[in-house]
Amino acid sequence: MRKFITLIISGLILISCCPISYGQEVSISENLKIIKLTEHTYLHTSKDNNGIIFINKGEAIIVSTPETEIETKNLINWVKNQKLEIIGYVIDRWHPDAMGGINAVNSYGIKTFANELTRKICKEKNLPVPQTGFNPKLELTVGGEKVIAHYLGAAHTEDGIVVWIPKDKVLFGGNEVRSIGGWYGNIGDANLKEWSNTILKVKENYGTAKIVIPGHGKYGGIELLDYTINIYKPSKWGHILKTNQIQAQPVFNDYDDIFEVAQSDSIVGNKRYLKNAVVFVNHSKKYLKVTSPEIMHSVDDKMIFSDFGYLQIFNKETNELIEELYYKQLYVNLREDEVEWTIIIKEAIR
Repeated sequence: MRKFITLIISGLILISCCPISYGQEVSISENLKIIKLTEHTYLHTSKDNNGIIFINKGEAIIVSTPETEIETKNLINWVKNQKLEIIGYVIDRWHPDAMGGINAVNSYGIKTFANELTRKICKEKNLPVPQTGFNPKLELTVGGEKVIAHYLGAAHTEDGIVVWIPKDKVLFGGNEVRSIGGWYGNIGDANLKEWSNTILKVKENYGTAKIVIPGHGKYGGIELLDYTINIYKPSKWGHILKTNQIQAQPVFNDYDDIFEVAQSDSIVGNKRYLKNAVVFVNHSKKYLKVTSPEIMHSVDDKMIFSDFGYLQIFNKETNELIEELYYKQLYVNLREDEVEWTIIIKEAIR
């Protein structure tokens, strides 16, 4: 019996230390999983919270903790079971899904690193403070290879960083970066004015990345940076909608140079029929505001039609009202030439 138990224990140790193939997912606990991304870089994920491990020549560094101390200990123990020396732990922001396990890290005597702004926020909030700070960049060496932690500006939080692994061209974006199709997300501590600008800087510095890892959700390539830049950049419609005091409606759609606001819609082919609608149409120097009980929007043709309603034309730069009229039968066509648009009306009252 004792021999049988010994064989089981030996087998478990062998499993914990065996190599992982690329893309293979290994469950460390019910919630914590490890995925091998490259020869040296591994993803650790716990309840959709992502971090990375970089391994090289018997040394390892871990970025971002799971949210709990228990899972952080599970993660550290797994790395140690690979016969690796953990030379440091990088904290990428002050939120609990990035440093909730820092006390567990400290209990192992592992050195922790963070942006100085993260350390400042932690002190102000009476949170555990990472030991060593940097501003704006830190270069660590793991088995002779560089790992770069870099603060490029405010985004999801004021202090969030990215981590770059030149050897594998892997970029850990943390919660600065959204997964494809990801929500706008938690903006409680966000700097929405700077978010897109910050990720533009990330792309300028690390645009050669082959793998980009968001703070939550599925990893991908450089397209994650573009997706994040686009969802947080100011919409050209934002100022127009606010100036016109437009309230959100069930139909609230951006079609590039046409913006729909309506109580309901129906679709026939490529034509959209909008009920109780306001539709805005963009021009280089002006914009239209069309208000009508029903507006037809032909998406492929970039055209709108309405039987009757109220038309206003504004100067886009000053928002000054240039013209307003009531109409019967309105056709607006966007064009790809210097004319830009045609506005054709059957009857009008000014």
